Amino acid sequence: MSKVAKFLDRTLDPACCVAAISPDAPSAPLHAQRMRLGLGDFIRRAADGSLRLVSPPAQPGWSTRGAGHLHLGAELFLQLQGYTEFRFPQGQVTLRAGEALVMPPKLLHDERVGGDGVQAFSNLVVYADRQSMSCHLANEAKPARAGNLYLEVCQHVDALRIEHWLADAARPPDHDVHGLWALQQRALVLTALTAVARLLDAPENTRSNEPTLLARLRVLVQNRLGEVDLTVVSLAQDLGCTADYLSHLYSSSTGEHLWQVILRQRLARAARLLAENDSAVKEIAWCSGFASASYFIRSFKQQFGVTPKVYRTMAGPPA
Repeated sequence: MSKVAKFLDRTLDPACCVAAISPDAPSAPLHAQRMRLGLGDFIRRAADGSLRLVSPPAQPGWSTRGAGHLHLGAELFLQLQGYTEFRFPQGQVTLRAGEALVMPPKLLHDERVGGDGVQAFSNLVVYADRQSMSCHLANEAKPARAGNLYLEVCQHVDALRIEHWLADAARPPDHDVHGLWALQQRALVLTALTAVARLLDAPENTRSNEPTLLARLRVLVQNRLGEVDLTVVSLAQDLGCTADYLSHLYSSSTGEHLWQVILRQRLARAARLLAENDSAVKEIAWCSGFASASYFIRSFKQQFGVTPKVYRTMAGPPA
């Protein structure tokens, strides 16, 4: 196994299913049930053809600068109540209750949420990245901002298949002479959703004893990894604790320093983007959370033994 492959493998956790709310919290069973009921409702909608899939507006190119964040894999948003307004470098769309949106990989987006005057905002977000599948129930944690109310993360080989199904569902064909894309997209979403529901209740899944705060931390880091102003202090503020407490809790629980792990994840993102995208190195540095291209290049070479440009040459042309 190459040095890069070994490095990327270190970003994966042991097989587990972890909830953001502690499994023994009084509210955990209620949130778990609501998550599954929501999934079941959208599975039925996709199966009977009544699910409306909203698409982001076409973007002229890849953008890394602006408000919001992006992920390397596709995300699936299922609107339970209220609305989610997505803002993109070019245009915006609003997701209403009962609708779904597949967010394409690497698409920069910002979110504003709210209730509809009768019901408060609530949605489900599904994300799969190679060996990990996550499903979280979101609420309006701050005015107009979504927060992770309840989270389950499952490590399973089928997560890669879910990632591919969602990526395919986010990629319309160049030609659709017979008008079959809507049917195909809905079928891909249905396939992904049934796999998610199965993984969540797979008997081999076990609950982690990881502190609830760290489970929430992992999602925050995932969502903010590309932000240059991501710091331990800002993470602690979002989690309602001090930076010293968060750092100590992470180190004592994992044996690693939080900031080193964030740097490792940023470099892993950059390595994947270099292999999959032909954008300038400085843009990939920015997208991976590095404010300075020179610091990114120095860190990358220290970790992988080669510069980003050399690594991209070794990885071959983007697919």
